[in-house]
Amino acid sequence: MHDHPDAPGSLRPEEGEHGAGHDVALQNVRAVMSWYRQDIHRERQAARTAGPRLEELTAALRECVADQRAVEQAGHEQAGRIAALYQARYAALPQE
Repeated sequence: MHDHPDAPGSLRPEEGEHGAGHDVALQNVRAVMSWYRQDIHRERQAARTAGPRLEELTAALRECVADQRAVEQAGHEQAGRIAALYQARYAALPQE
């Protein structure tokens, strides 16, 4: 797992409908968003401003933004699925 201040949390099934479960989902989505933002910044710093990698990262970041909005409207089960999905996505990201 990554040692990052935005690292994802874990969801406990007993958490309330729009309580901590949604907070964990948002934390997990934001952790992945943070990774993509940092990688986009690194790509731009390396003067690779218009390549397929940058486009891929930007598209992934847009997907995260959409999922962040979805969490705000999600029920407990959907928030749990998003939390788990983003915890797995974060774990699969390359370490720095």
